[in-house]
Amino acid sequence: MYTFVHPIGQNIYLESVKHSLPPGIVDQVAMKKYSFKRMRNMFTSCAASTAAAQSFYFPGDYSVDGCLRSCYQDSVYRSCGCMDPSYSRRDGVKSCNFEKLACIDAMTAERGDPYYWPECTCQLPCRDDEYIYETSRAILTQSASANASTSDIVIFLTTLDVYSQVEQWTFPFSRVLGLTGGFAGVLLGASVVFCFEVFLLIVKTAMIGCGNLKMVNALKMKKHERNHRAT
Repeated sequence: MYTFVHPIGQNIYLESVKHSLPPGIVDQVAMKKYSFKRMRNMFTSCAASTAAAQSFYFPGDYSVDGCLRSCYQDSVYRSCGCMDPSYSRRDGVKSCNFEKLACIDAMTAERGDPYYWPECTCQLPCRDDEYIYETSRAILTQSASANASTSDIVIFLTTLDVYSQVEQWTFPFSRVLGLTGGFAGVLLGASVVFCFEVFLLIVKTAMIGCGNLKMVNALKMKKHERNHRAT
């Protein structure tokens, strides 16, 4: 028996991480929930929903695995005219029958893992939940006949706390403004009052300069008149 531990809304696949439980065994799975929240900005990007993927054929929330397998299905359809029956497929497209399995195997052998295909661009989800768990195992204390076909598993959360990791700006714009103003105040003594006083000083200096220029011109004119009368 296989047990898949995954968040609600997230799909599981044949290759998903699973816990194997053989007959005659009792297991305990102790889980902790981790939450990841990523930022969308000019330097990094993430997928907020299934609409961010070039194709997504699986129900539920967006995931990188679902995006890659949808891209794989598109490649199978282009090569074989059908889609792999192991995964969900686009509506209206038939699944490949036994005769097409050789075509799927040939395409997979030639192209390899969809993770490295240039057309498969699958971003990390902007918000993602994950369960990290530890297991312990014991033998069922029942009759030998029952142990041959019976197994038991107990899954529980070790704590109701959620370990959250959130991306944030190291230097947000408000902090940049605050640091700039602080350094300017320390190094230059700059402030609103200081800038206003400098502006008034410039205006008064200009007015004084203009007044002095007018006075000099008037003195020159009077001197020119006296010289003209003397001649």
